[in-house]
Amino acid sequence: MISRRKRPAPAAHVPATAPLALALATLLFHPPAPAQTVSPDATTLDTVEVLGARHSLADFPGSISVIEGDTLRAGQRQVSLAESLVRAPGITVLDRQNYAQDLQVQSRGFGARSTFGIRGIKLIVDGIPSSALDGQGQAASFPLSALDRIQVLRGPLALQYGNAAGGAIVGETAFDGPAAEVEGWIGSNSSARVAAGFEGTSANDAWQWRALGSWFTTDGDRPHSAAERAQLDGVAQYTPNDRARLRIVAGALSQPYTDDPLGLTREQWERDPHGTDPVAEQFDTRKKIDNAQLGARWEDEYAQGREYWIGGYGVTRDVVQFLAIPPVAQRAPSSAGGVIDLGRRSSGVDAGHRWEFARGALTLGAEAGWLDEQRRGYENFVGDELGVRGRLRRDEDNRIRSTEAFALGELRPAQDWTVLGAVRRAKLRFESDDHYIAPGNGDDSGSLDYGETAAALGVSRAFGAGEIFASIGHGFETPTVTELAYRPDGSAGFNTELEPAQFDTAEIGARWRFSAGKASVSAYRIDGEDEIVPADNRGGRASFANAGRTRREGIEAGFEGRFHPQWSYALTANWLRARFTESFSYTVLTSGVERVQVVEADNRIPGIPRADGYAELAWNTHDGRTSAAVEMRASEGVPTDDRNTDASNGYTTFALRLQWRAANSGWYGFARVDNVFDRDYVGSVIVNEGNARYFEPAPGRAFTLGLGWKAGG
Repeated sequence: MISRRKRPAPAAHVPATAPLALALATLLFHPPAPAQTVSPDATTLDTVEVLGARHSLADFPGSISVIEGDTLRAGQRQVSLAESLVRAPGITVLDRQNYAQDLQVQSRGFGARSTFGIRGIKLIVDGIPSSALDGQGQAASFPLSALDRIQVLRGPLALQYGNAAGGAIVGETAFDGPAAEVEGWIGSNSSARVAAGFEGTSANDAWQWRALGSWFTTDGDRPHSAAERAQLDGVAQYTPNDRARLRIVAGALSQPYTDDPLGLTREQWERDPHGTDPVAEQFDTRKKIDNAQLGARWEDEYAQGREYWIGGYGVTRDVVQFLAIPPVAQRAPSSAGGVIDLGRRSSGVDAGHRWEFARGALTLGAEAGWLDEQRRGYENFVGDELGVRGRLRRDEDNRIRSTEAFALGELRPAQDWTVLGAVRRAKLRFESDDHYIAPGNGDDSGSLDYGETAAALGVSRAFGAGEIFASIGHGFETPTVTELAYRPDGSAGFNTELEPAQFDTAEIGARWRFSAGKASVSAYRIDGEDEIVPADNRGGRASFANAGRTRREGIEAGFEGRFHPQWSYALTANWLRARFTESFSYTVLTSGVERVQVVEADNRIPGIPRADGYAELAWNTHDGRTSAAVEMRASEGVPTDDRNTDASNGYTTFALRLQWRAANSGWYGFARVDNVFDRDYVGSVIVNEGNARYFEPAPGRAFTLGLGWKAGG
């Protein structure tokens, strides 16, 4: 059970930004006299899209980064977001090199606790969420070879994406005309990837389409870490005129049983930094994933300054995972077993309307989502044979229903000034029907309703070559279905005491654009309450509870550009102090012994580095057909658990890449060497891992050689 030091009961929270945002919306209908026309430089800047509203970057009062498609692919393996997200300030990517668990992506420290997939960050690809309604997302569904840009939104205005306090990562596809492309590479650890795609248009150019298929395989750097993945993505667009368009998006991912090498204890890591815990092979720990999605979106600018959109999607996801839970632990009556068999079916619809006025704009939208989950648990042994499906130990049906509405208002009160306000109201209902009831294992059915509000307000002031901005906001994160499954006291029933985490955040920043590059810097503070932490682990059941207050204070900066026609650079730096500001305690069960763990105030929040960054120096020939670059990644060590009993070591690694493109033939190639100096280091940690297997080793020196051909486009 959670216990906390006493504090005065807080007053009911009413977001301070809500009245301001509503007042802003009112002003939009009675705008003051028109402002002077903005400078030509400002009007030619790239635009960014937030909740269906397009903004010039010069007018957006928040932290946002755009990674273009060429950067996603230039000299890269195109296997994971870890390759390119390091270019976005405020983003930390800890590559587990464990394809059974996906990346750990953090935005200003949010997402560090996720033991699999991505938590606390909204993931969207061409309008289809890659994050479930409870906030758990998967980055593997991002088709890096097909995307034309990725937007990375952070800060208070990012809270408007709903159930994600860390922001949003949005992938977009565009069309370049008829083209065909094939590419492949081979690399260390018997790794290889092949991909082929084409893009076409109809005779009258009303229809455009793009399709891409890829297959990836690797034996992995560590024993028992082999993986295979096949992916197919397609986008079609119909534009009957220059005001309207219909976009249809489809995708499928198949990942047959992927080996899970698990984490290592401190002793195991020091003995063999590329080793695997013997229990991984003993239980044949592995995971199978099948994912398919389909979506459509209609947009129509039916009158000057008036447009609407309506869209819908459906996603199916099936997962089977074999864990390394010993049979003795599974014999407890309350155990859920050591095999997870999960099937999810989710769907959603959204609609919105945007009005443009002389001095501002107003966007109103609504979203609804449904998620149905069948979760089964089985023992991972039959007799003396381990790593096989045994008796049923868990059988439940879970459902999430979500309805949300939002308003986004923009006001330009004077030349070069922009005010942006947003409010979102979300209602979520979680339900669980438990069909496995046995002696010592009671009925864990239940339901829970959440009603939460996110609000933000930002202001920006443009100046000659850039802008300064400031914003404040309030956001939330609900528990996931997994976190709600069991009560910390071990009694039967849904964990109805678990509350959503609440966050108040503020930031101030600036952006510059100059003839040969661009730069940005932001400082922020985030105060959290009721963050969700592990509370108990007994009999194979993990339960969660709300803990004390937290604070995140940080500075992030990014610079990129050219200092010579043949030389370019990129630099990203993050500093973040993330800590508990209030002590709390929870109970754990270890080897049958119950112990109370106390987390002291001022402890660091685990999994978050205090400082990390990326740097790149690149050179190209005069004709641009050949280029070479050196990449550097650096990170301070991170604490492994709430009590800060251990921590990984910091590291600095280097990579080299070479690219070339033949003249007038469509052929191109690349070569790269990662971890040039073969440094041993921990790529990521598994926060609060119950067996102290915290450390996930990064791979050693690795080579990649690729070749491709493209025609058209």
